[in-house]
Amino acid sequence: MKTDTAPAVRGCLHLTRKDIVSERRRVLLERNRLLARIEAALARMEEGRFGFCTQCRGPIPIARLEADPAMARCPECREAC
Repeated sequence: MKTDTAPAVRGCLHLTRKDIVSERRRVLLERNRLLARIEAALARMEEGRFGFCTQCRGPIPIARLEADPAMARCPECREAC
């Protein structure tokens, strides 16, 4: 009776050290990007510029800020880039 639930193809789920390091690096970079966005939003709050586009200085819709409080540009400026 076979009790092994491993896939029949050897190595199909095998991750190399390079794969693991690469994935960890990707996760850390993504976390650093998010942290930088949050810190920038906090700085804009302290300066009284939160909720205004950093490019055109126009207001960012409240619904957009509720969805993403770290948003720095209005929808029009985001589309233009």
